[in-house]
Amino acid sequence: MPDHDDSNPYHLPGPSSQPLLASLGAALMLAGLVPDARLWRMSIISIGVTILGIAVWLWVSDAIKEYNDLPDD
Repeated sequence: MPDHDDSNPYHLPGPSSQPLLASLGAALMLAGLVPDARLWRMSIISIGVTILGIAVWLWVSDAIKEYNDLPDD
């Protein structure tokens, strides 16, 4: 299969793992918000925020790189 089809006027991005990582980070962050008397909640929230931040950073940087690589029309 060819990588680029000139007959299609729309650009579709390739598959990426960043949405999965972002959703995992958001799920961990929200799981840490469940009311509980234990102190480990803050560590779960911190891990979730860190994973979410890294995933969003990678996702945006990949989108910017892909946008810059598009041919000028």
